[in-house]
Amino acid sequence: MTKKLSLLFALMLSTLMVSAHDIELVSTGGVIYYKIINSREVAVTYRGDSYSSYSDEYRGNVVIPEEVTYMATYTTYTFKVTSIEDYAFSGCSGLTSIEIPNSVTSIGWYAFSGCSGLTSVTIPNSVTSIGRSTFSGCSGLTSITIPNSVTSIGRETFSGCSGLTSVTIPNSVTSIGSGAFEFCSGLTSVTIPNSVTSIGERAFYGCYFAKKDFINNSSLDAEANNYWGATIVDSRNDGFVIKDGTLLKYTGKDASVTIPNSVTSIEESAFWGCSGLTSVTIPNSV
Repeated sequence: MTKKLSLLFALMLSTLMVSAHDIELVSTGGVIYYKIINSREVAVTYRGDSYSSYSDEYRGNVVIPEEVTYMATYTTYTFKVTSIEDYAFSGCSGLTSIEIPNSVTSIGWYAFSGCSGLTSVTIPNSVTSIGRSTFSGCSGLTSITIPNSVTSIGRETFSGCSGLTSVTIPNSVTSIGSGAFEFCSGLTSVTIPNSVTSIGERAFYGCYFAKKDFINNSSLDAEANNYWGATIVDSRNDGFVIKDGTLLKYTGKDASVTIPNSVTSIEESAFWGCSGLTSVTIPNSV
C-alpha cells in the first residue's frame, strides 16, 4: 500500500511540475499558488511559468494557511506550508497586510518587493532567514516586527521602505546586509543590539538620524563607519530634516507645510516624491 501511494505521488509530481506552481487554492485575499517541495511540504510561489507573470490580483489582507489539502487522482494530500519563494507576491500593489503562519521558516528574494500598498507585516518566530530585497519598495510599510529567530537581515531587505519610522533589531541578529535600510527616509530611530558584528556598505544610506536617535552598540564604531551611509542631522521635527540650517528632506505626509524659520537654504530634491503636497510656505530666512 505504501509503495502504491509513493508511486502515485511520484506520478502526480511528474504531471504537475510543468510550471512554477503546482496547486492553486482560494484563501482570504485571493488565490494562493503553491509549489510542491516533497510529499509533506509546499512553498508559496507565483502564478505562471516565470516571476514576470506574477499575480497582481491580491487585495487587502492575505492569510497564508499552515496547511493545505489537495486532491489528485482520487487521493487527498495534506501539505505543510514551510516557505515563501522568490517573487511570490512581487508587485502586488493591492496587498495591504499579510498573515504568515508559524510553519514558514524562510522568505525568499523579492517575495514582497514593490508591494506599495502593504502597511504592516508580522514575521513569525519560525522564520530564520529573510532573503535579499524581500520588502524592497514597500513604501506604505509603516511597521515591521522582526522576531528573535532571525539571525541575519539580507541585502537591500527593506530598501526604499520610506514609510518605516522606527526599527528595533532583535538580539538574535548578527549581521545586517548592504543597503538593508537604504532610502528609508522616514526612519527616525533604529536600535542596533550588541549581537550585531557586521553591517554592510550603505546599510542606512539615504536615512536621516538625529544623533540621539541612532542607538548603536559598543562593539561597532559608528563614527568610523560614517553611520553606514546615514546622514546625521541637527533635528527632525514635523517631517523636516535639517542640518546646519539646510533643509535636506521633507518626510512628512501633510498636504500644506510651512518651513521653519531656522532654515536658510533648501537642498536639491528636498520635496522629491511628496505626491500629496499642495502648498509650501517658505520663510524669509531662506
